[in-house]
Amino acid sequence: MKVLVYGTGGRDQSLADKYGDSQHVDKVYFVPGNPGVAYTLKGKRGLIECFDIRDFSEVSKFCLEKKVDLVDIGSENPLEEGLVDVLNEHGIRTIGPRQQYVRLESDRAFTDDILRDIGVSKPEYRVFDDPEQAKEYVRNIGYQVFVKANGLAAGKGAIGCDDVPQAESAVEKLMVEKIFGSSGDRVVIEERKYGTEISFFVYLDGQHALPLKMFVQDYKRAFDLDDENAIKEFGGNLNTGGTGCYAPHKLLSPWLVNKIIKEIVNPTVNAIYNRGDLGLGWDYKGVLYFGLNLDPYNNLDVFEINVRHGDPEWEVLSRKLSTDLFEIGMAVWEGTLDQIYPVWNNQCYVDVVAMEGRSKASKGWNKGYPGRYGKGHQVVGLDQIDRGIAIYFSGVREDQDKGLVTDGGRVLHVIAGDATLEGARERAYRNIERISFLDHYHDNANCMRYRKTIGLEEIQHL
Repeated sequence: MKVLVYGTGGRDQSLADKYGDSQHVDKVYFVPGNPGVAYTLKGKRGLIECFDIRDFSEVSKFCLEKKVDLVDIGSENPLEEGLVDVLNEHGIRTIGPRQQYVRLESDRAFTDDILRDIGVSKPEYRVFDDPEQAKEYVRNIGYQVFVKANGLAAGKGAIGCDDVPQAESAVEKLMVEKIFGSSGDRVVIEERKYGTEISFFVYLDGQHALPLKMFVQDYKRAFDLDDENAIKEFGGNLNTGGTGCYAPHKLLSPWLVNKIIKEIVNPTVNAIYNRGDLGLGWDYKGVLYFGLNLDPYNNLDVFEINVRHGDPEWEVLSRKLSTDLFEIGMAVWEGTLDQIYPVWNNQCYVDVVAMEGRSKASKGWNKGYPGRYGKGHQVVGLDQIDRGIAIYFSGVREDQDKGLVTDGGRVLHVIAGDATLEGARERAYRNIERISFLDHYHDNANCMRYRKTIGLEEIQHL
């Protein structure tokens, strides 16, 4: 069988890598792909091959010419732009919701209203189109909030605020400065809940739901909590896209899995499938991500729903999943997910994200991600990585003279597995230390940065 994965980042590469492990698959096309694949074993063998095709009609043409059996779209933007609809018009099997259904992620207010109406617990929220009214609201309510862009923002549109000035600043950034473009035309201001974050994923086939009864601990802060220099330089809110994660989650238990399915998943999926006053009647085929908060009193709240796998959550989930991903993908398309029973291996996995750190600019200095960061830094040390370590690339490009260079804030993922979480941490950090981003303006000093504490608090509590 032949599979095409559409995307460019680490999540998409990990999908391609997992399909490449399938007993049914002898070719994976990664479109548009990323040049880091050429530095991996499957890339060197030609099992995964990249083609830089971005026009959706050309993607369809490519699938028909190559006789592609299944297409998996890993990222939200091509889903919102209607890639699934274009492929389905040509009779091509797909994993991912149709354009209309992406509204579950691209319109927070729409989804929040559905959850409220069907009785799924979520934090108190209000929706605003006017920045001055939004600022007045946060001044009046007094408690801490999240200010969220209503539209897509690459997983970075939620700003946690410790006080009123931070909340007003967040409204200004999203609605006036438009740091995420039109996604900030409306904002959702949501009560800030405290507890443990849980990422929970479910496959849907239009009739059934297949919960992945395994979840991970994600880390969204750009810096470790004790990094005083970073806090001083960047300010209070340092939430970004994921900077690392580990699996299995410290709270994973049959009790909690059942609670999530009963209270959150089932009513939400019923609302998607069923028609009527509280139903959408959608033939949804793809992934649902539930971002959950479990408070100290064991109450669950939904703080977001996405229409694809998480990043970096899927990078570790895909390593832990023993079930053939192609069999899951075909069941999604054929409506037979009720015949799939996922199996997980006994390993623990840790993902540490290598980011662009402080680097010399042509004039002055770059602070590094999540602030202004440099690009074009040569990536070296990949040939020193231990066997069994997975490297998934996000922000890279190929330079004619230097080879692989950085081209984004979050550059690559280093994922290691071991029988214990402590062992997985040790392997991940031992290997990431072998990689460098050479700062060409600063005597080729290493300008890579990564968090040092992924999974550490769990080990300390063992």
